Amino acid sequence: MAPRTPARALVRGVLALSLLAALSVALGHGSTGTSLGSRHTGVAGLDADAGATGPEDFYLFQHAGAGPVPDAAQRAAIGAQAQQIGADTARTSPGLVAGKWKFQGPVNIGARITDMVVDVSHQDTLWVASASGGVWKSTDAGITYASVWPKNYPQAIGALTQGSDGTLWAGTGEANPGGGSVTYGGDGVYRSTDGGKSWINTGLQNTSAIGRIAVDPTNAKRVLVAASGDLYNPGGQRGLYQTTDGGRTWTLALAPPNDTTGAVDVAIDPKNPKNILVAMWDHVRYPDVRYYTGVGSGIWRSTDGGKTFTRLGLTEGLPPAQEDIGRIGVTFDPQNPQKVYAIYANNQVGSFEGFFGSVDGGAHWASMPGAATLGASQSVYGWWFGRVYVDPHDSNHIYIVGLYLAESTDGGLTFTPQLDQHADHHAIAWDPRVRGRVWDATDGGVYRSDQNGADGTWQHATVEPWSQFFTLDVSEQDASRINGGVQDNGSLRTWGGAYWNSYNGGDGVENRINPYDQLNVFACSQYGSCSRSDDGGDTMDEFDQNAQSDRYGWLAPIEIQPGNGNVVYFAGDILNRSTDRGVSWTAISPDLGKGNGGREINPLYANHYGTVQAVGLDRTDPNTIYAGTDNGFLYRSSDLGASWTEIDSSALPKQWVTHIEVQQDDPNVVYVTFSGYHGGNHTPYVLRSTDGGTTWQDLSGNLPQAPVNDLILVNGRTYVATDLGVFTAVAGTSQWYQVGSGLPLAPVNDLRYNAKSHTLFAGTFGRGVWSLVL
Repeated sequence: MAPRTPARALVRGVLALSLLAALSVALGHGSTGTSLGSRHTGVAGLDADAGATGPEDFYLFQHAGAGPVPDAAQRAAIGAQAQQIGADTARTSPGLVAGKWKFQGPVNIGARITDMVVDVSHQDTLWVASASGGVWKSTDAGITYASVWPKNYPQAIGALTQGSDGTLWAGTGEANPGGGSVTYGGDGVYRSTDGGKSWINTGLQNTSAIGRIAVDPTNAKRVLVAASGDLYNPGGQRGLYQTTDGGRTWTLALAPPNDTTGAVDVAIDPKNPKNILVAMWDHVRYPDVRYYTGVGSGIWRSTDGGKTFTRLGLTEGLPPAQEDIGRIGVTFDPQNPQKVYAIYANNQVGSFEGFFGSVDGGAHWASMPGAATLGASQSVYGWWFGRVYVDPHDSNHIYIVGLYLAESTDGGLTFTPQLDQHADHHAIAWDPRVRGRVWDATDGGVYRSDQNGADGTWQHATVEPWSQFFTLDVSEQDASRINGGVQDNGSLRTWGGAYWNSYNGGDGVENRINPYDQLNVFACSQYGSCSRSDDGGDTMDEFDQNAQSDRYGWLAPIEIQPGNGNVVYFAGDILNRSTDRGVSWTAISPDLGKGNGGREINPLYANHYGTVQAVGLDRTDPNTIYAGTDNGFLYRSSDLGASWTEIDSSALPKQWVTHIEVQQDDPNVVYVTFSGYHGGNHTPYVLRSTDGGTTWQDLSGNLPQAPVNDLILVNGRTYVATDLGVFTAVAGTSQWYQVGSGLPLAPVNDLRYNAKSHTLFAGTFGRGVWSLVL
């Protein structure tokens, strides 16, 4: 979800586009005649918990479900399954776990922070929630961070707060649902009473995602939790939950109106805790479409401490229940809680819906004048934000998070953009002791200003080791040269060391280093916007306009022909081939997604389905090519793309193809991995054919119930990257073992092996890049 270049220039560029998009959508809103179709058509399954960890000796123990709505026992059993593989490996094959994974960085880039809280007792102490990297603590006012999250807990954190007694509360599972990118779930609410040294799960294990946690300012044992629910599957624990005994027991205080609605925000009146506002959000996601609005979205109010709730609507001055209402955020003015604000962040196509205020504690509402200047702030993905913050020292100072940070200094009458920080903002926190000190949580990490956010005063944190890698590559000539694509922070590179730099913007996705010339590199942002370089990335030339495709997926794969570094493949719905290292291209396939662009109508995400996601090539027979798509089609060509045969076998799952690996001495031996993640299915799929795809052998064996994202063959062994870590088996067999020790068991999206140094590299989605000498 990122613009294509960093910081101020980045936001300004996208701002112009957002203004046009928001204007066109607003003018046509309600009269387009476009139907979203059935919201409940899709593949059933379970969202996974995700993330990564803190320092090198920490790792993630992730739970993933086996069925549509798993209970806590199922989640624990699946997590235990991953641990058991490690224990069995240590007992039967200790050499496989003898090596220790080494963190390769980056530390200086950062990634999405979903929430943060200033410590109630300790000066300069800030706690932050990483979207897929656990909870982190800063003791130098937000400049550097250390992990305080246990190694064996889910690492996707959606909400974080602290009570007046110092108790920390963390809600696992991110409620920001993602557009083309992915986010991960969790297993309930955790509590720490010793400053983050230890954490215990207090319950609500089937909530999957937590949008907000609020603690009663007058009773620290009374806690309200906004449970958003599983993004991919209806049902589970959703709505507003309450504990009055510090998390020993929980009760459902407000149930949602339907099974795709959950609570995403909750606010307690700081001077009258019986006055509570809850924002419900009706949304669900499938592989080809996002339904991020619905009739269940709305605001509920209680004036008796949560015993009863009333839905607010037209009578109170707010929008009525309707299909076109999406995410909502609510907040009280800390100084004068009779003033209340609510943002309606998105409609069906993701654009801003409205900004409302109340001067009687939420009983009656009216549209705020500042709403007229907020449209561009939410771009066409307002559901990524949905928060309002009021300065505790100045009631007229308001921030609304969005693509850029929208600031008001006149109580919401007008807003102006702040453009100094990284794009995509999620949380704001003011220091109660240092007037004018404020922190801003973005997709690029944490910023601090000591002048209340004045232009030019924001300082970026310097140590944030929680980068989210989609892909990575490593030079064959020099293992210290690594590049990779990361969520919302572009394409990164390092020529050694933990400090990396960006050499291509946007959401960094596919990255490649030519194995025969490390200066020839490729870098893509989302949806096939790809560039090449012959000087290691110092200068980049975009090439996707020279290729033929009608649509591109979030990731557009690039593969280099084994044995011939001049030949490169690049795909959208059509596979293209280059014989001059990516300068010019020739289409060599028809539409392999069969014209299925999906059901999405949001202009930013529409027509990006039905695309090639994996390409398999052979060294000994360059005429043989395999290709797999996100909508489950698998193909083979034996004549360099002149003709294609669909591999249609009942042994193959109709799932997203994540990787194709051809055995380099035999083009008929091919391994294919699939993932059902985007449909809520977490079955591991590893299949092998020895006859070019006619018959298949299931090699998933004892792999834990987690999607398989990548596969490589090294010295007679198979290595797979999964959402629960890296595992290995003798090639062609299905008994899997843990690889090395100390790797954060975050989702591992990509694997690379450097033969010269005998080193395996893993790119994690939440804890950066790690390496292991085999």
